Parts: sequence; C-alpha cells; structure tokens
Amino acid sequence: MANLKDLADKSDTLSTEGLDDDKPVPQKEFEGATLEISSNVNDITVTDNNRNRSTNNNLTTGSEFRATDSDDVSVNVVQPSLFRSFSTSSSNNAQDSRGLSRNRPGSMIGSASNKSGASRISTRPGVIQSDLSARSFYCYKETHFEKAVNTVKSIIKPELDGELKSSWLLTEIDHWDFEREKIILLTEYSMFIVKYNFINETLYEYRRVMLHLINAIYIGDFQYPTTSLMPDRKHGGIQIRWDKGEQLSFGQKWNPWCSDIPWVTLSHHPLIYNPKESETVTYNVDEFFESIVTAVSKVFTEKRPGEKVKVVEGPILIESYASPASLVFNQGGIGFFRDRNGVSF
Repeated sequence: MANLKDLADKSDTLSTEGLDDDKPVPQKEFEGATLEISSNVNDITVTDNNRNRSTNNNLTTGSEFRATDSDDVSVNVVQPSLFRSFSTSSSNNAQDSRGLSRNRPGSMIGSASNKSGASRISTRPGVIQSDLSARSFYCYKETHFEKAVNTVKSIIKPELDGELKSSWLLTEIDHWDFEREKIILLTEYSMFIVKYNFINETLYEYRRVMLHLINAIYIGDFQYPTTSLMPDRKHGGIQIRWDKGEQLSFGQKWNPWCSDIPWVTLSHHPLIYNPKESETVTYNVDEFFESIVTAVSKVFTEKRPGEKVKVVEGPILIESYASPASLVFNQGGIGFFRDRNGVSF
C-alpha cells in the first residue's frame, strides 16, 4: 500500500508539471535587428536582438533597425506604421503583419556572378514567364541589354556623376499607375532613369537624380487606397523620393505626361518570372534596393555629414482609384518593347 501511495503522489506531481497558470505573463520583447554596414560593401553583419546571431550578405527584416558604417553614416529604417498615412483594406492586414522577408529559393540556373544574393520583395504569386514569352522581349535578345548600357552611358558626366557602378532593367510605375521598362544606371553620385527603345536601339529620354538630394527610400508591398476599384497588385517594390516631403502641385498630379515627379517607383522586370532568370541581378529590384541604400549612405558621408538615410519599410501607396486605361496598358505589356507576333512595339 505504501508503494501504491508513493506512485500516486508521484503521478500527481507529474500531472502538475508545466502548468504555468499562476506565473505572470512574460512581457513580449522587441523583435528587431541591428544592421551594421562597414566600409566593405560585401561585409554586412546582421545581429538579431533576440537570438544574438550574425549572418553575412543578408539584410534581415525587423520592426525597426539602424544601420551604421565606419564613417558614422546611419541608415535609419523606420517602422512600417510610420509610413501608413493612408487607409489600407482589411484584406492586406495579414500581409502587413508578416513583414517583408519573403525570400525566394536560390536560382538553380545561371552563373553565380549573375545571381541575386537576396530577395526582400514579393513577386506575383503563381506567375511563370515561359521561354517563348521571355524571348519576345527585345531586351532579352543576344547582348541587347549590354549594347543598350554602352549606348546610354554616354549621358554620364564623370566630373559630375563619378564612375558607373552598375545597371539594371526594371519596371517603373508612374504616378498614373502605368508600367514602363526602364534602364537604371547607378554611379558614385547619381542615379539615371532611362527610357530606351530596344527595337531601334535609340535613347528616348532620361532623368538624372543626384544621390545627395534623396530624402527617403521606401520598400514594401504596393497598395491602393481602400476606396480604389483597382485589383490588388499582390507584389512589392521600392520608391525613391527627393520631394523633401512636399506635395505634388495640381499640374503635376493631374498630368499623366508630367516628367518632373520628384520620386520613382520601381519593381521587378517581368523577366524575373522566367525560371531561368528568377534570381538574375539585372531584373531584380531587391539588388537595386541594397545598392542604392549603400550608395546614398556613402554620398551622405561627403555631402550631408551627420544626416541619416531614411529607409521606410511598409506598404507603398499607388494613388489610383479607377483607371481602365492603366489596366489595359499594363496587362498588355504596352510599356515594354516586344515582338508581338510579327508586330514590334
């Protein structure tokens, strides 16, 4: 009987282990990360505030973090809530809560030197660009992009812009929600947004933006206002602003051909949806984001010492309410130079 009593007491003890109802509820700790960027661009260390881990060449998304380099220039990344100056639909709340860290698997095709190292921006779910569709883009034909860069780099003035660092082929979304193919050149002191005709190999127009004039860089999912009738984009991108916080004038806002809008909104090029190019640097806006943040940081050291590069993570507003024209334009890919069954435009 004594043994049975001992076993019963032991059973009662075991059954109560792990019950923490009487313990105070622990306070939720801040979940973020601290990013330090050294003078060596390839040496990036991310320390998680909760797990105290470090990784190289990977920008980890957190609620709020601050990046500093050896020149005391900091990249101040603001919480998403600070950028939500507009109402978003309830359907997007779940997407907002899970943040922006949606890394795609590494590419299994292509050389390592041409492969993206990280992906922070969501792509359209379930979209695949076939090889036949990819070949319809004139920029995808043999050496066409390289030839285009060699042609348009003549606009660079070394005494003003410095040395050309890199180039991308991305999608620009203008203030009227029209998508167009643009070459982006990044130099030591400038960024160029170039419209180039890949069919007749002609430079149409370009904009030069001095890096020290940039006041904010936004990264996140694209969203329309809650009263908009436009379908959700279901993907993200970046927006670079040099507007000094000022609003557009009436003439700028309501002129679809206005060329002096003080910001640029960019996303992946459609070729990113081809499985062979899913991680190619040229078409990847994620790679451009990391490069522009690093470049602006360095320029601030020289041109704006003591100031911080503001990077805001959160939804990016596309102020379009009902635009059938942009829907038709974008779905037809009219802003991209393509071979359309023998008709090229």
